[in-house]
Amino acid sequence: MGVEARRAAGRTIEFLRSLAERQYDRVWTPDFLSLTPDVQGFVVYHHGGLVLVYGAVVQGDPTRWFFQMACAPGADVADISGAMTWANIRNRLADTGRYYCVVKADQSACHVVFTLDVWSPLLDDVTAPEAQTVRDLLDGALAVCVHNAAADFRDLSAYLPAARPLNPTEVDAWTLFACTQD
Repeated sequence: MGVEARRAAGRTIEFLRSLAERQYDRVWTPDFLSLTPDVQGFVVYHHGGLVLVYGAVVQGDPTRWFFQMACAPGADVADISGAMTWANIRNRLADTGRYYCVVKADQSACHVVFTLDVWSPLLDDVTAPEAQTVRDLLDGALAVCVHNAAADFRDLSAYLPAARPLNPTEVDAWTLFACTQD
């Protein structure tokens, strides 16, 4: 990550992490994020929902970065068709973000994922006095993802009972990160 892009991402991640630590049950940096030089972030676990928050370099342009929040309403869902139907219904109802299914390589199951991408030049200095609107947007976006992580699991598991929630583990945090890498 370019030096300026890395600093900008760091300021945004630090700001959001400080909010998360005051509001949610558990906040930590998984080992894989600490070991990935072009990615900065953390994970939130609250009321049974796991959320990944991170900033990463834009492929091919080390001067730009993007910011993303992701959660998985359900993992290891054997009914892939049902999961895709659920995700499509949720997408029609969602104002922001998007739901999608990541099918396992052996086609035995999928993970249902919700992501919220934020692209804004104002993120380059989230600590600036004039960036209050952006800080409010980020705070609201984090609240949406944390809420979705738990509430969407309840909804999905009522529709597809075999779905499992993600747990506050390194493995499940990695699973969520891997689901966002396409």
